[in-house]
Amino acid sequence: MTDPSSFRSPEFWVAIAIALIVKIKTTAQLGPLKVITTIAVAVGAAWVGADWAAETLGVPVPVAGAVVTLTAEGVMRWLLLAVDDPKNAIDLWKHWRR
Repeated sequence: MTDPSSFRSPEFWVAIAIALIVKIKTTAQLGPLKVITTIAVAVGAAWVGADWAAETLGVPVPVAGAVVTLTAEGVMRWLLLAVDDPKNAIDLWKHWRR
């Protein structure tokens, strides 16, 4: 399931781009720097973790890349929002622990 190219296949990048566009367009707006940060983290996570996710989930690498992208972007977005307003992060954590 690994991609032999060091730059990955075009299908991989299309899946990543679609996942990022959908995620960014369907969530609350952040400033430009924070959006760039979440995109960089999501792409980096997909680059590093897509092969492992594909093997673990038993799906093609582009699908796993999209899953990893969405997960990493969501986690990074949550962290950036938590830095801006720690009270919201604490309240969310308390809610999850119930």
